[in-house]
Amino acid sequence: MDQTELLAECFRHFWGLDVSNAAVHCAPVRYSPITFRLAEVLEQYGGDGIEDVLSDKGRYSEDKGR
Repeated sequence: MDQTELLAECFRHFWGLDVSNAAVHCAPVRYSPITFRLAEVLEQYGGDGIEDVLSDKGRYSEDKGR
């Protein structure tokens, strides 16, 4: 597995967490900062979910953590 594949696996993990968290709360998906950063890095490679994440960039303030 090369670095791009590793980053893609990380993106799928965090993207899935964001989607499942929204489903549990019956709310629209709000992507986490790590999901946004991974999507930015992987934009040139494409892949499931990346366009959706990047289209939300800047639409709401990112959660800065607790």
